[in-house]
Amino acid sequence: MKTLLISCFLVLAAGRAFAQLPAADEAAIRQTVARMTANWQNHRFADMAAYTTPDVSWVNIVGMWWRGRPAVQAAHQQIFDAMFKGVAFAPGPLSVRAVAPGVALANMYCHVGAFYPPDGVNHGANKEAEADDLLTLVLVKQQGRWLLAAGQNTVVRADAAPNNPVPTAGPVPFDPAKLPDLH
Repeated sequence: MKTLLISCFLVLAAGRAFAQLPAADEAAIRQTVARMTANWQNHRFADMAAYTTPDVSWVNIVGMWWRGRPAVQAAHQQIFDAMFKGVAFAPGPLSVRAVAPGVALANMYCHVGAFYPPDGVNHGANKEAEADDLLTLVLVKQQGRWLLAAGQNTVVRADAAPNNPVPTAGPVPFDPAKLPDLH
């Protein structure tokens, strides 16, 4: 019985230790995400190779799936040169957790200013109001560096919140003063 209890404790302790990221890894992940959001803010993606894997993939807010760094970089640059030209992006709190050795999941809200899809031109009825997006990012540790392997963003529809069957897990409006610290 004693051996069984010790074994159970060791298994639980190992699982708990795995779930926690070392502080240096979490800091490196936060730096990688900061580089990505800096590109969103300055609308330049030339240094994407510094923080993404070669096979990175991205699913945008309308379901376009870009695969491979050249496609992801070109698509980001194109949409930021057109419909997101001059649009402000304000990153919110970032939550990071380990999901496997060398793999982490990050979630972050980002406030996006109003824009005109699909080409950035006001055609009279195509203005998208400012909104919050929720990003899901998968990062992997390769050769000692944390790199973005996959990303997806979803527009948070605040008007859908009353219909959420699990209100505690529903959309959270982006208000840095009201969001919990997710470090």
